[in-house]
Amino acid sequence: MRFAHLSDSHLGYRQFGLLERENDFYDVFARNIDKIIEKDVDFIIHSGDLFENVRPSTEALLAFQKALLRLKEEKISIYAIAGNHDSVLRKGALPPQVLFKDLGLKLISPDNPAYVEGAVLICGIPYVASSQKRALISAYNNLSKLADKYLKSILVSHQGIDKWMYKDSHEVELAEMPKNFDYYAMGHIHNYIEEDFGKGKLVYPGSMEIWKTSESNDNFREHGKGFVVVDLSHDRPELERVKIKMPREFYQEVIDYNKFSQRIHLLKEKIQSLDKQAMLDLTVVGGDFNSADVYELIQEAIGEDVLNLRPNFKPDKVLEEERIIDENKILDPRALLQKKLNERYGRDEINKLSIDLLDNLSVGRVDDAKIISNRFYSEHYYNGENLSNNLNYSEDYYNGENLSNNLNYSEDYYNGENLSNNLNDSTKEYKLNIEDKSSEKDSNNDKLKNKEISLDDFQ
Repeated sequence: MRFAHLSDSHLGYRQFGLLERENDFYDVFARNIDKIIEKDVDFIIHSGDLFENVRPSTEALLAFQKALLRLKEEKISIYAIAGNHDSVLRKGALPPQVLFKDLGLKLISPDNPAYVEGAVLICGIPYVASSQKRALISAYNNLSKLADKYLKSILVSHQGIDKWMYKDSHEVELAEMPKNFDYYAMGHIHNYIEEDFGKGKLVYPGSMEIWKTSESNDNFREHGKGFVVVDLSHDRPELERVKIKMPREFYQEVIDYNKFSQRIHLLKEKIQSLDKQAMLDLTVVGGDFNSADVYELIQEAIGEDVLNLRPNFKPDKVLEEERIIDENKILDPRALLQKKLNERYGRDEINKLSIDLLDNLSVGRVDDAKIISNRFYSEHYYNGENLSNNLNYSEDYYNGENLSNNLNYSEDYYNGENLSNNLNDSTKEYKLNIEDKSSEKDSNNDKLKNKEISLDDFQ
């Protein structure tokens, strides 16, 4: 059995406010779908961030609908989870992917965590914030128990693992991942990553387009952007990396000011030879110059030949300032925030909370930040008693009796004929049936509203 694994398509993203870049994301997504159909796979897995945000534009929805209809014609199933960009943390809220269930999209969700495709178990969990890691690990463990019942199994997850993330920016550690799956269909990290893990392969296919200019890096030059074709017929899955040509070039150029005229002329020739206007990050370094004067020279030389120009100027005095800063090891904002909180509280969960809040507030997701804060206070202020009332992905929700009741996840449900009849149904409803324990929850919420609480309460 062969399937295609892709992730992080970010449909609807308008990079630098440019309509051309939004269209590039639609273009490259369509190219991936064309190539997947050409590869004649049995099914597709998309590991999150299908859309750039939880309220996709009409154009983004239509781009995915067009692809989904093509796959339906070819009788290729597609399984997907929500990522951090297209997840809604509010209890009871639905991700935009649910709109396409009647067109054949099989959404992996807390309410519907597992399917069977032929003899292969496909299961997973949508994105979970780092401050709720206990719930994530609990869900992994329960899915791992289910995987033991199958000859082949795939875990679908949209999380950052510590080995490939910046310090303290991950949601889970590699050592905490279950080890009995044949394939780990990961999403969230935009570089291509492939590693033997447990008895199988752990793979991040990477983003489908250059979402940040920093992604135009050595990993991109070696592995490109695209998807992975996975063959499960072997003891350990065999992979084929399929590269998809980008709609336009990304250039990151550094020019020594002392050779400015010569280098800018060569750059102009390279850019003018392209079919489409390129994206250009240009840094001028060294020497003693006026940035405004050099900017005018750049605009005159190549301004009309690029879609987007991001200039950066580092004359000798700036380079010296950077050297001094580096020697004094000035911390970046994330590290500085965690350093200060660690000095005062020494609590890992508070550090995780600070990063979750910073990540959400920095992109204007105020409501999600409020939800994360309320969950944290509810969990730690009440010592975990009311965790299941306040967390979408609580440990109680994924454990024991509640797991059977809420997810139809009992052993009886997953045995024999009943399993394939129920889990392989592509039109199964995606609904949230988390029990609303209103009286107990409302009482606790009133306490939280009426009492001032400080992080000092958790020391």
